[in-house]
Amino acid sequence: MIFHPVEESSVTERYVHVFVHGWQPGFRLQERLHAITDLVPALPAWDPRLVDPVGRTLSSYHVELLGALEALGPDHCVLHYSWIDESATDVGVMMAHRSRQATQVNGRRLAAALQQSLKNPQAQLHLIGHSHGSAVAVHAAAALGRAPRQVTLLDAPENRLSRLSGAADLIDVVLPRIRPTRDDEGPFVDSYASVFGRPYHRKGGMSAVVDVSLYAGLALRPTFFEAVSEAHLYAVDWYALSVREAARGVGYGWSPLHDADVGHLSSYYHSRGRKKPLVLGRRAGLQQLMGAQRPLPVPHRDSRVTDVELHLNRRFPASAKVLRLLPGDGLITFDIEVSGSDGTEQILLELDAVPVFISLARYPVPASGRYIALADGSAGDHLLTARLVTGSSAEADPRVLITDVTIVSWPDVQPGFTMERVAMQTFVSGLVVGTAGTLFTQMAWRFARWMLRPLPRVVRALLAERL
Repeated sequence: MIFHPVEESSVTERYVHVFVHGWQPGFRLQERLHAITDLVPALPAWDPRLVDPVGRTLSSYHVELLGALEALGPDHCVLHYSWIDESATDVGVMMAHRSRQATQVNGRRLAAALQQSLKNPQAQLHLIGHSHGSAVAVHAAAALGRAPRQVTLLDAPENRLSRLSGAADLIDVVLPRIRPTRDDEGPFVDSYASVFGRPYHRKGGMSAVVDVSLYAGLALRPTFFEAVSEAHLYAVDWYALSVREAARGVGYGWSPLHDADVGHLSSYYHSRGRKKPLVLGRRAGLQQLMGAQRPLPVPHRDSRVTDVELHLNRRFPASAKVLRLLPGDGLITFDIEVSGSDGTEQILLELDAVPVFISLARYPVPASGRYIALADGSAGDHLLTARLVTGSSAEADPRVLITDVTIVSWPDVQPGFTMERVAMQTFVSGLVVGTAGTLFTQMAWRFARWMLRPLPRVVRALLAERL
């Protein structure tokens, strides 16, 4: 497959599919080495020199899905968004949070790039994200001036294991902002979990999401990491198969881009096995089994409007304020007013020196995308920084005002990631497992001695010596 750079206003097709890769552990040194050698800021994810320990190129894991989408016809355009310069890390479970930290700003970058490249205002946009790429896709959907037609999440990490390591997307506070629906008023959202995913439709504001639990299994591989990685990528392979066999009516086959009626779909499905992957069964949730209705969206617990205002202009292009966060805080929302602009300016926001938001003055971000998700950090003081990057025009006198800075909380919001929290959870987990193992061993030993009591004394003595 040959990849070409995308020029401004060059995408004219009716259907546009955008694939976003996820976390790439072990590729950090390769990406930096080749980028520096080529004298470029970053290397694309499809560069053939990016090879994993088993000899496969990075792009080979995604080419089946990209090829299947390309084969849909000449009115379908397939784009591949690369952010490997920020998603590639060293090998290590605790490195995942570095990739996830970059998902917010890359979602906004993707939204800006799409608005520049799409020429057809009626194009049907389909965002597809794997792993942390699913968070990039959701943040991009929220930042677009016109909502995408569909957002597909492939094994978006959300379970307890991914939350413990800091790898979880934590996009359950963001998804309601793009208003998933089953009609033409908003995007159709479907999520496929193979290892680390969890269903979204049970949470407030997301009852229209279609969740699918895939049976990936764990194949025999030289290392446990390779087995888990293969199962994690199974969602990509499964969706590629559903594109090639769209007539089966599942996966891409039930997509509105395939002219399917999504109104009749259930909220939860599961695959019956790897031998018949496209055979899905409906899975009833606990509330459905009990005859209860789905809960209404959970209202936020608190919205604290701060007195923070950030003023930016050509003379003072940076400003910062300290925000006090409390347990349960999930989002920081704000408003942006721009005047005197020629459209080339960029507004950048950072939280604790981590880039989280970017917008172009030419493409104002709608209210749905003016937020910062608090996936990192703990309660306490945090630094919010705003920067203005002006264009080359000396005549423009841009002025940016960031107002209505509001901190929004939920009763059940997941806590952010910190190394201290991980260390404490690891210690507690080890203590619980160790205590349970000790108690089990003692009980097993006492049970064995009790079972040996009916035996003759000499036999018991011999067995006791061996035990």
